[in-house]
Amino acid sequence: MQDIPLHDIKPLVDVPDNSFMLLMIIASVIIGVIVLVIAIWLWKLFKKNKEVNLKKVYMKKMNAIDISNAKQAAYEISEYGRKLASTDKELALLESLDNHLNQYKYKKSVEQIDEETLAHFKVFLEVLDAT
Repeated sequence: MQDIPLHDIKPLVDVPDNSFMLLMIIASVIIGVIVLVIAIWLWKLFKKNKEVNLKKVYMKKMNAIDISNAKQAAYEISEYGRKLASTDKELALLESLDNHLNQYKYKKSVEQIDEETLAHFKVFLEVLDAT
């Protein structure tokens, strides 16, 4: 048989194999996402630990109120009480306490805080400590 030249068939061509490059890109994207998720989780964890608990700060201030100065104490009790009261029971006790403290506010000179008002204040503190 004679060699007949074939003009329609082209010779073999090298096909570039990018599968390893594709594997590396996919793996780096997955590892990058995992590292990002872990970094966000750690950031939130450390941020949560650094946050100041305002309720604890206000409770310290409530317990440290000087009741010898009745006018200033009445204002401070009302201010921190509004910031701390959250439940219906606490709000009702605060309203009752605030009604008792009104006699010490808005006046030029006031007498010492009476025992009934102090008793209401102590009950309010006990309820706040319980929560």
